This record gives sequence, C-alpha cells and structure tokens, in this order.
Amino acid sequence: MKTNCRGAALVAFGIVAMATTVAYAEVATTLEQAELAGLTPEKRAEVQARAVNGNTVSEVLQTILLNSIKLKHPASKIVALDFGRGTAVVELTDGKMSVVSFDTTTLAVKG
Repeated sequence: MKTNCRGAALVAFGIVAMATTVAYAEVATTLEQAELAGLTPEKRAEVQARAVNGNTVSEVLQTILLNSIKLKHPASKIVALDFGRGTAVVELTDGKMSVVSFDTTTLAVKG
C-alpha cells in the first residue's frame, strides 16, 4: 500500500511541476516586455493574444516577422534578430543569408 501512495504522490507532484512550467513559459520575460512596449497597441494586442498555450512572445514575434519576410524574400528561417534596430538576418531557401529591415512598432518589413 505504501508503494501505491508514494507512486500517487510522485504522479501528483509531476503534474504540479508540469503545470508550473507551462504557466511560467507564458509569462513575458523582461526583454519580451520591452519588445511589447514598443509595438503599436493593435500589434501588441495581436502578439499577446497569440502568446498562449506555451507560445512565447519571442516566438510569436519571430513567426509574424518570418511570415512577413517570406512575402518579400524566399526566407526559410530567422537566424538572428536585433529587435531594437529592426533588423533580422534570414537564411534564404538557397542557403544564403540576407539582412532584412522591419518597423519595430508594426513589424512591417521595409523595402
């Protein structure tokens, strides 16, 4: 009987630990809070609405940017991001790298 109680306690602890980790992942870091603060109210609301279920603010920002970049450049992924300067280094589908500028308040790709 002791083994069953101990096993149940470990399972309960594991569930609490996982729930705590998921809740923690959805809290914006200091950097993410600064990035959110620089967005227009409309874009901030969009990002916050999408930063749920384990999606972080940074991941949502990168996804929005990559989707916008793909409309102008055949990029496959963002390899570096300087949000403060509004630049992203993207890997193109042919393996080459390109620097892309974007508006830090709207996330609109420039040029």
